[in-house]
Amino acid sequence: MMLLRDGCLPHDLLCQLSHLLLCFEDYEIQNDTLPFDLFHMLPSLEYLRLQKCFGLKEIFSSQKFQVEDKVLAGLKKLFLVELSELESIGLEHTWAQPYTKKLEMLTLFTCPRVENIVSCAVSFINLKELSVKHCAKMEYLFTFATLKSLVKLETLSIKKCESIKEIIKKDDEDGCDEMVFGRLRSIKLNSLTKLVSFYSGNATLQCSYLKNLMIVECPNMITFSQGVVKVSMLLEIQPSKDSDSTFQGDLNTTIEILFHEQV
Repeated sequence: MMLLRDGCLPHDLLCQLSHLLLCFEDYEIQNDTLPFDLFHMLPSLEYLRLQKCFGLKEIFSSQKFQVEDKVLAGLKKLFLVELSELESIGLEHTWAQPYTKKLEMLTLFTCPRVENIVSCAVSFINLKELSVKHCAKMEYLFTFATLKSLVKLETLSIKKCESIKEIIKKDDEDGCDEMVFGRLRSIKLNSLTKLVSFYSGNATLQCSYLKNLMIVECPNMITFSQGVVKVSMLLEIQPSKDSDSTFQGDLNTTIEILFHEQV
């Protein structure tokens, strides 16, 4: 961090750097947010991992910093790991929208104060992989309005988030009666003790390419969705790590049977 701050690294090296892991354990965070002024020297950065950054409360501040538009313009993969003081990612802020539209992979691991990925409608049109683990305060990932933008999502994995009640929060469905997941192939829901449903709204979820659905240690799950779920290619639902896969022809029916068996 100090080498970046003081400009001691060769310019040609910085211009080619595509992967970066930042650990701020011995670095004082200013303004509780990411020091964007450092990234103008890294025009090729695609992968950013922030780990154990004490003092970091928000990634993208509610107030836009005076940074050039090209800063982090190529960012595709964002990993947030062991950020004990992080309260918000901040991707819902208007000025951060160019970043959300380019992200292909987003991971949160042990961020105990973060309550959701985004709190309002945000576009993740290129997001392919989303993974959340050990985020104790998170009650949902995002709203239905954001769900509509996940047209390229392929894998979704949520594990050990003690407060999560639903993955997609029901909000104003805005007349939309069907949501199509054109590429979603895998959903893993593991150790979500308060999870009741994947989505509590009435819109139809079409998951034509979903092949693997793992639901492990979700004792309070009642149904996958209140609406119709179309899963023409679904091959298996694995209710636990050691159990055989099962599918009753209808996803909601299968979930209800698994739930009653647990009771």
